[in-house]
Amino acid sequence: MKGAGEVQDTYTLLRKGIKKLLRAMGFDVPSKRRGLQTNLERYLDSDKKAEIDWSDPKARAEQLKVLVRDADAALDLAVEHADDEEVRLVGWLLTKILGDDIEIGEDGEAKLGQGVARDRMISWTDPEMRHGRKSASQRWDGDKVQVAEEPETELITEIEVVDASAGDGASLLPMVQSVEEHLEVKVEHATGDMAYGSVDNRVKCAEQGIDLVSPVAAPGDPEVAKSAFEIDEIAGRATCPQGQTTTVSREVKDDAGWKVKQFIFEREVCVACPLFQRCVKSKTSGRTVTLNFHEEVINEARERQATEEFKEKYKERPKVERKIAELVRHGLRQARYIGRKKKRLQALWTAALVNMKRLFKLFGGDVQKVRAALIAVQRT
Repeated sequence: MKGAGEVQDTYTLLRKGIKKLLRAMGFDVPSKRRGLQTNLERYLDSDKKAEIDWSDPKARAEQLKVLVRDADAALDLAVEHADDEEVRLVGWLLTKILGDDIEIGEDGEAKLGQGVARDRMISWTDPEMRHGRKSASQRWDGDKVQVAEEPETELITEIEVVDASAGDGASLLPMVQSVEEHLEVKVEHATGDMAYGSVDNRVKCAEQGIDLVSPVAAPGDPEVAKSAFEIDEIAGRATCPQGQTTTVSREVKDDAGWKVKQFIFEREVCVACPLFQRCVKSKTSGRTVTLNFHEEVINEARERQATEEFKEKYKERPKVERKIAELVRHGLRQARYIGRKKKRLQALWTAALVNMKRLFKLFGGDVQKVRAALIAVQRT
């Protein structure tokens, strides 16, 4: 479901999108379609939302139909101006909003779509902005900053502004590659929180000879989690925490499209179990346990996480958290510019300032040593 703010966003985005598209076209309505002018010209006269009872679902639904109808009409007109670059861009963005937020029901009427598209556009002022979330209840609008730090010197080696709706883990390998290229080094170790420890990242890091130190997500209810089941994939059987064994399985595809095995327990057996309510979520079948294509990678990571060696290496992670807090103190949380390229420039300037402070601290405030170090870096 969309939140109240996201619902209001849709109406505003459509209204402003129609206005922008009409202005880009010079509001050129063919004479044979003058009847359309009355419907559309109000978008140029006023930027205010419709005067309806916004607490009334029926009134909102009717207004949505009007906005979608007028958006479609404006897009039809835009086809005649397809050689204009601005018209094409605004038309594409308006089409994206319709695709992200609107569904056509079985009755042929437009309605708000269920859920929220991951790449949903949220602003005409800054079309690259996206919704970001810390949790289901914590949302912010803007972009996300990724930071890489060399742990010994605590100098920032890379900073990047990325899509707020993207998972942190997606930035790991691009950041590593960037560090290797512009510093001309080989990254051998990478430490990150749980978000960076996806199975794909673990596999790719291993292929590149990178030791990824990242914890595995702890199950919400360990007693009935997949890790509590004894699974023998070769023998084709799985045993639950209560000692029930199944040899029934089927082949399914995981999120990445890999074919994996899914074990199925009979519902009659599960119903009689004291852990049934906690273990089985289905209303019709028994417990299912789906393997991961790289199940051994997850198991190895979970076993390593319990070692002292892992705990010692993972102590490096708070250093970058402190560095991020310092960047925030210097204003990085508040973007001074519109557009991701300019925001990246702000991030680079801020990181340069923070690194300069760190250099002075490393050299005890000796300006000559700092200058010599900077010259040496420039020559390499």
